[in-house]
Amino acid sequence: MNSINKKNLITKYFRHQSGVVAVAFGLMIPVVIGAVGMSVDMSQAYLVKARLSSALDAAALAAAASGSDDEGEIQDKVDAFMEANYPEGRIGTKVDVDISLDGDELTVTATARLETSFMKIFGYDEVDVEAETIVQREVRGLEVVMVLDNTGSMSTNNNIGTLRNATANFIEILFESVSDPELVKVGLVPYASSVNVGPYGLGLDHDEDDYGEEFVIPPEDDEYEGYYNGLNQYTGNTYGIDEDDLEYDTSQKGQWHGCVLAEDNPLDEEDHEGPWEMYRHDYNGHDYYKFNDYYSQNSSYDSTYAEVYNAYYGPNLYCPVQSIIPLTSDEDTLYDAAANMTASGATLGNFGMAWGYRVLSPAEPFVEGAPYDDEQWDKVALVMTDGVNTMSNVYSAYGLSNEHNIDADDLDDRFSQTCSNMKEEGILIYAVTFDDGVDTDTKDLYRDCATIPSNYHDAPDQETLEEVFEQIARELSNLYIKQ
Repeated sequence: MNSINKKNLITKYFRHQSGVVAVAFGLMIPVVIGAVGMSVDMSQAYLVKARLSSALDAAALAAAASGSDDEGEIQDKVDAFMEANYPEGRIGTKVDVDISLDGDELTVTATARLETSFMKIFGYDEVDVEAETIVQREVRGLEVVMVLDNTGSMSTNNNIGTLRNATANFIEILFESVSDPELVKVGLVPYASSVNVGPYGLGLDHDEDDYGEEFVIPPEDDEYEGYYNGLNQYTGNTYGIDEDDLEYDTSQKGQWHGCVLAEDNPLDEEDHEGPWEMYRHDYNGHDYYKFNDYYSQNSSYDSTYAEVYNAYYGPNLYCPVQSIIPLTSDEDTLYDAAANMTASGATLGNFGMAWGYRVLSPAEPFVEGAPYDDEQWDKVALVMTDGVNTMSNVYSAYGLSNEHNIDADDLDDRFSQTCSNMKEEGILIYAVTFDDGVDTDTKDLYRDCATIPSNYHDAPDQETLEEVFEQIARELSNLYIKQ
């Protein structure tokens, strides 16, 4: 065969093959387009499922938190939240939402229908997308202690008033989240230069009923026996409180108002039964500090340290007005205590945290806390400050300042160790720094105290402080998605 014939044969072969390829390619076009189209439709379906699941989670949590056992009411709650979080007009039309209640477990399922774009080629005009959420309704109890800065700097711009409001809102949110208020117990530990343990230290509660064993050592002089019980006996700072709400009873200034001295380290970082000695402020002859204009305008005194001490405070100078409130489910008691907080004294955040530890503890001196190994209860501490830890130049929970060498760095170290001790017991800690009086080192200190970094919050202003307290309260009151 000559070369010309070979060439013709080869040309004819490729002509035949190209026709076959063309036919094959033509047959593959619908398949290729269908495959690409299917991937587009499936991507849309995944998007619908993600949005549907998110809306379903919110609806299920809200319905479960309502505390209702009526399936009709729960269904209405779920439908309302689905309407708000998965409105008409989104990709995928909501078809139906169903609930199932089995004891404390709420199951919510939802279906959305997606109109396909390319899968119609294969006869699928619509695709149904399903989502399911299972929520364990509130069955665990919650114990929360609020360790709150009541120091003198909180008087600035009535920050103490903002703290009162934020605290009351926090309490309200927690109790609104449960159908049974006995599932929530809240304690308050206002702190400044010391902590006020109230009449509990002498074995009595605020109704003067027996509480338990005394854990404060009374002084030998009977003049100082007694306790502070109520704002109208307060003989100290009026920061943040209307003058009409205060009555000075200077005859009470010599009685013990409830504050205690710190123990030797490391006991001041630990949970133990005491006993503690009474706080008896002694200004030690110092006359270096000038009080604010309130006293110069409203009293006959020259507002020097000694004169104000002698006229109003006595040995309870810088003892917080509001005493500790042990863990309780009595909302009114908590609201009254929050409203009674005032601002005065130095910042001993470590001392406040140690007493927060003791309030949550199941052991004496306060015994309202559940055992640490009781899986039906979670323990939480919220600690807040508006400034750096500061050792008084005169007197504090550590006694006369010229009789010890404890400084602010020591207070920071003891604060850190107390936080560590609490976390080892399984206590969840939230930490909040407030206002511009907090330096970077203190922010780091509080961030490290928090159980996880996201449990630390910095609130640079009053509005943010209220928002942070609300956020934490809602986090604590939320139910957890099981699946």
